[in-house]
Amino acid sequence: MYKRTVAKSTIKKVQTPAKKVQTPTRRSGISAGSVRKFLASAQRSLKTQKPAVINQTRTISTDSSWVNAIQIDRNPAWVAPQTGESYVWGKNDPNGPTAVVARRFMFNRDRDEIANATLFLAVDNFAIVLINGRAVVIDSPQANVSFFNPGRTFDIVRFLRRGRNDIVIAAFNFPSNANRSDINPAGVLARIKIVFKK
Repeated sequence: MYKRTVAKSTIKKVQTPAKKVQTPTRRSGISAGSVRKFLASAQRSLKTQKPAVINQTRTISTDSSWVNAIQIDRNPAWVAPQTGESYVWGKNDPNGPTAVVARRFMFNRDRDEIANATLFLAVDNFAIVLINGRAVVIDSPQANVSFFNPGRTFDIVRFLRRGRNDIVIAAFNFPSNANRSDINPAGVLARIKIVFKK
């Protein structure tokens, strides 16, 4: 085969129109990075919290004793809390679009001695819940009324361990960039109930 040679002077440069580069738009709202940051911050704060000790049957519910939790008024559309528990939001930004609250608890019995362990969660609008760093709930962004009335119950036995246990809840308003307000309420109520075998 013969190579074809072309003189450089005969090659015409074709000018292509410059491509318009679009800069990424800033998205307001919640990013995965900000959620990781919130969760890591809550985990660090748990180190300073005195854990609730569970001996027999015990319920641990959201109130102002949780890390970064501030009690808020219940919206009439939400399921009613039981005695001694309340809806909460983030103390660091009480009207912000997201809240991360956490609680440490412990028990000195083996997991196979647990008869029943549940997490009740009522959240306006959606949440991510970790127990001992493992995901129990990862909701996609949505405005599902059943999430806050009547709420949901999860079996959490497999997430628990003897000794120290941590729960971290990241709750989000919807849409995720909307601040909590009277016209767009947001709140979270959680209740862990652990019953041991006799």
